[in-house]
Amino acid sequence: MARKLRMIDQAKEFECSPSFISAVETGGKQAPEGYVEKFGDWLKLDLVTRKYLQALADARANVIRFTPVNKERAALARRLFRKINKMSPDEIRKLDADLPGD
Repeated sequence: MARKLRMIDQAKEFECSPSFISAVETGGKQAPEGYVEKFGDWLKLDLVTRKYLQALADARANVIRFTPVNKERAALARRLFRKINKMSPDEIRKLDADLPGD
């Protein structure tokens, strides 16, 4: 069954701007909590498709965008990220406890 749904229709349903919808769909913005569920309801998606979309959204939540100001900081960030990825859960908790708050 072909549906003639437009981004503007989705934006009205979601009570947001079409540019926000576009940013989420193109990966420019993270999908907010409940977005995938609301999207599934809006399109009347089956459970398997909803779970697949949620898994994709959850995987995207683990991506951190970082733009270092120079090559030295970029190299340090790469080394730090590799080190963190090798840490045990206990080491991660200790590091988190040792870092000053935001």
